[in-house]
Amino acid sequence: MKKKIGSMLCMLLASFVLLAGCGNSGNSANSASSANSNMPQASPPSSDAVASPSGSAEAAPYGTRKLSTALGEVEVPANPQRIIVNWYIGDVFTLGLKPVAYSGWAQETMPFFDKFEGIPAIEKWEPEELMKYDPDLIITYDPQDFEKLSKIAPVVVVPEGDIKTTERLAFLGEATGRQTEAKNAIQTFESKLAKAKEKLTSDIFRDKTFSILQDWGGDSYGVMYETGSRGGTLLYEYLGLKKPEKLQQLVESSGKGRDSLSYEVASQYFGDYVLWFLTEGKDSEYAQTDIWKSIPAVRDGHIVEIPGEYVGLFYYSDVMSMTAQLDHIMDKLLALSK
Repeated sequence: MKKKIGSMLCMLLASFVLLAGCGNSGNSANSASSANSNMPQASPPSSDAVASPSGSAEAAPYGTRKLSTALGEVEVPANPQRIIVNWYIGDVFTLGLKPVAYSGWAQETMPFFDKFEGIPAIEKWEPEELMKYDPDLIITYDPQDFEKLSKIAPVVVVPEGDIKTTERLAFLGEATGRQTEAKNAIQTFESKLAKAKEKLTSDIFRDKTFSILQDWGGDSYGVMYETGSRGGTLLYEYLGLKKPEKLQQLVESSGKGRDSLSYEVASQYFGDYVLWFLTEGKDSEYAQTDIWKSIPAVRDGHIVEIPGEYVGLFYYSDVMSMTAQLDHIMDKLLALSK
């Protein structure tokens, strides 16, 4: 009987010890939790945070917002870190962004040529290729990319020709959270544009017509006229310069902003002033003909030659490119007027 009572007392004593241990353990855990809650917590730098409507902040790379685009509403990163872009590479550089990859052409006379360094060029604009770069935003001009690439990352489509170049930069600034950079670049461009317009409405240039032409050779395309590329967007859309009447009629009737002219008729499309693009490493065949010598713009010394190595400067029509084009063209035109 004494043994049974002793065993029972031992069991009760062990239970009390166990319960006491559990209670202490719980108190220790609570104390640790309380201590941790009072310790300073790591947080993202304020410059990398985006305030939400409730007033709290979230890490910008992970925040998103709605963007209204030509193809509907798209949810985009608040602060994209891994952008892929094609034709609008100049806009992305102008906004101070460095894409993880691009599809386009780089040439040393482009005003942002140094910014291409270290950025891989995409050889094939296809989903399999783009996935390698793990993008968080894709910027493109092609509406077909919306369906094709949306499974990889949010796609912002700006169809070419739908809006003006300055409007496109402002929109992409909104899309990437770089509104200030867009505004500053546009203001710089428009300030230079206003000064150039003042000079181009002076007695020397008033009511003069302007052509953009390039000799591709008699056995090739002949003389090509341009109205959009090769500085056409700047000359005709932003500076408001006039095309020769015959060229204007051709563009309207054909619907082509760029096409070829035979050597026999090309002289009829020369304006009072001509941006004459040369091919690198080749002399112009057309400039060796008798017709060339009879053209008024040639006789008057109103040919602004653009050397072949400067083709990069006139390749894109983004705000940064047009700002540099404006400087180059105005220097050349004013030199002719002296």
